[in-house]
Amino acid sequence: MVKPTQCRLWKDSDWEKGPLKEKFELLHTYFEDENWWRYLLKCRECGQLYFLEFKEETDWKGGNDPQFTVYIPVESAEEAKTLSHKSPADLRTVTPRLQKDWPEDEKRPRISWISK
Repeated sequence: MVKPTQCRLWKDSDWEKGPLKEKFELLHTYFEDENWWRYLLKCRECGQLYFLEFKEETDWKGGNDPQFTVYIPVESAEEAKTLSHKSPADLRTVTPRLQKDWPEDEKRPRISWISK
């Protein structure tokens, strides 16, 4: 995977604020359920492609369900399709990736780029 150094997502700490559709064009939906989805997105600013996985674990403890989001920069739709067949645990091993973890007991998510 290539590092998207020209992309706003790589540099801007406030990128997560606001609706996803304002920042990305949805190119393909691989899977979509109420609490879990996988998309191929394209940055509206620079054109960088991303495989996105969002997963929310329903814990039935008052509404603060843990959430996990990963953005993996890809060079092609074929590369994203390959990622769409991986398990959530396997996606956590792919680098580089932007990882957003929001445990139930945190007020804000933890966001970080993971790279080699």
